[in-house]
Amino acid sequence: MNDPTHPALKALVDDLRTLWGEGLDEEDHWLRVKDRLGVFVDQGKLRLASRNWPGGRGEELLFHHDPDYGFFVGGLVRPGPHEALPHDHAHTWTAYGVLDGTEITTLYRRTDGGEEPGRATIEISSRYQAPTGHVDLVRPWQIHAESNNGERSVAITVRTEKPGGYGQNMFFPDGTTNMNHRGLKLIPFTVDP
Repeated sequence: MNDPTHPALKALVDDLRTLWGEGLDEEDHWLRVKDRLGVFVDQGKLRLASRNWPGGRGEELLFHHDPDYGFFVGGLVRPGPHEALPHDHAHTWTAYGVLDGTEITTLYRRTDGGEEPGRATIEISSRYQAPTGHVDLVRPWQIHAESNNGERSVAITVRTEKPGGYGQNMFFPDGTTNMNHRGLKLIPFTVDP
């Protein structure tokens, strides 16, 4: 576990631990996670500091992995230009809040029946701007992708569990899929006060 030392991040983690302890049904729980993350990224107490955070393609900063509830809080620093491939987060939920910069979120739906292993066809179901302060809730198996218009962006994630312990689906332009992608490389990182 990485214990946050920055007061704003510590307050977020403490609030999330309280929320996890309430034992709400999954949908209500994650709507509340989204609300709390929205307040956090909108305050911007870490926005200026985040401009010096390290990060690159395929990496996520590990701020906190909860020892009791298993949830994960991380930071995605996306140097420009960044355009993720369509992917899902398997069975997990993710709240994704833009702390700095602007991103574009694209949601997809699968148009085949999933009969052919290693192949999939998908189409865009929606695309929208995700400016600073915006929070998306990514439900299990939701196919999505983020891009940042060529400018650096930073997002805070709250996830059901620590990435890397389960296979995710990646969807490639040629119609092939990788069903065992293990996610981003995690970089333990302490945000100093």
